[in-house]
This record gives sequence, structure tokens and C-alpha cells, in this order.
Amino acid sequence: MDLVEIGDCTKTFGDKVALNRISLGVPTGQICGLLGPNGAGKTTLFRLLMGILKATAGRLLIDGLDAFEDRVSVKRLIGFLPDEPAFYSYLSGREILELSAGMHGLDVGAAMERLGPMIARMRLDADIDAYAEDYSRGMKKKLGLLLALLHQPKLLVLDEPTNGLDVESTHLFYDLILDLARQGTTILFSTHLMDHVAKLCSHVVILDRGKLIAQGSLGALRAAHEGAELEDIFLKLTQRPAQP
Repeated sequence: MDLVEIGDCTKTFGDKVALNRISLGVPTGQICGLLGPNGAGKTTLFRLLMGILKATAGRLLIDGLDAFEDRVSVKRLIGFLPDEPAFYSYLSGREILELSAGMHGLDVGAAMERLGPMIARMRLDADIDAYAEDYSRGMKKKLGLLLALLHQPKLLVLDEPTNGLDVESTHLFYDLILDLARQGTTILFSTHLMDHVAKLCSHVVILDRGKLIAQGSLGALRAAHEGAELEDIFLKLTQRPAQP
């Protein structure tokens, strides 16, 4: 079954059509890569799923709940990592995690104990008591992922998750994502790194100029294009006609 179901979804901003009758599904427990050129509509789709925006038409369901009308309940199901995480000034990484655990209504001590191995795994344990605003971009990404995982969400939504990460941190990040998927977490992430999608994802969604141009399993997509590499498929589907 699909944890995320999007049917005939349209989002407009005045005369601008950001998403045009998008229909897709993200299977439960799978890793799905969301691809598209800049301006394709990926961020708009994420904001709709998070209940930040309301669709102009169509439906977006997460575990059977309407992403906007049931957004309070939906937020309990989603962990979100934005491209540029922002944190409270003059709070340490640990204090931010503890504050967020309390806001989720969790037992703070139990939540921090559960996160302990992940903090160490992401090589953040030596800096967890430093001010988060002094973190590097990569460290902020790691803290943002820990925040997204704090309440053990069913769906993890990641916007360009490895921007700012070095090679080692990128491998640590993706090893954790693979483990989470094996444990049943559904993961939807956007990236421009085709090789990462090819290695990690079972499913792919490609948007271009607000329209859905391809979706499905990675294997089926490649088979439909005579076994071509994902990058070649992407370029073929999103290429612009030559200017006269």
C-alpha cells in the first residue's frame, strides 16, 4: 500500500501554476527519490505534504489523512528536514533536541536516551553541547535529521539532505536512511545527485515545470528506457527544445 497518495493535485499562485494535476504514490517502507530541475515544483509539493500550503484542487493523503485538513495529526506522522535547517540562537544541540521532545509531548529523558546511538553514529556526540548556531552547515544538517527522527515518524521528508555534507558524513547519512527504510520508515527525498538516487531508491518521481513526467520503480523506469542510466533518462525527459 502507498503511505502517501496524491491524486490530481494542482497548486496555483495567482496565474502561476506550480503543480499541474499531479497524481502519484509513495509505497510504504520504500525510499523514493524526487527529481526535477530547479523550479519543477518539488518544494511546493513538500509544503503541501507538510500542511503548510493547501492544494488548489485534488487530494494529498498521508496514511489516509488529508495533509491540510488533518495537518495537526499528519505532523505527528512526518519528520521533515529542510534544505537549510534553522535553530534557536544560544541553545545547544542537546537543548534543542530536549525542547523539541517536550513540544512533541515525549518523555524527554527516554527520547534522548533513544537518540544517543544516532547522535554518536552521526559523529555529533562531541559537539552536541555546543551552540547550534555555531555549527557548520553539515552539522546543522545532522542535527536537523535528528530532530526529524525524534518522534519516530512513519514518513521522512528530506529536502536536499546531503547539501553541505562531506563524503564521510554523506555515507553515514545514507547508511542511516537505509536502516530506517529496512525498519519500515517511508522516505521521500529530493536531490540533484542521480548516482545517490540510483544506489538508494527503489522508486523515483520526476517533475518538470509543475508536471509529473515519470514515476514508478527504478527498475521499471530503466527498463522502459532500454536500460539507460538514470541521469540519461532524466536529461532526456527534461531537455528543453533548442532556441531558434
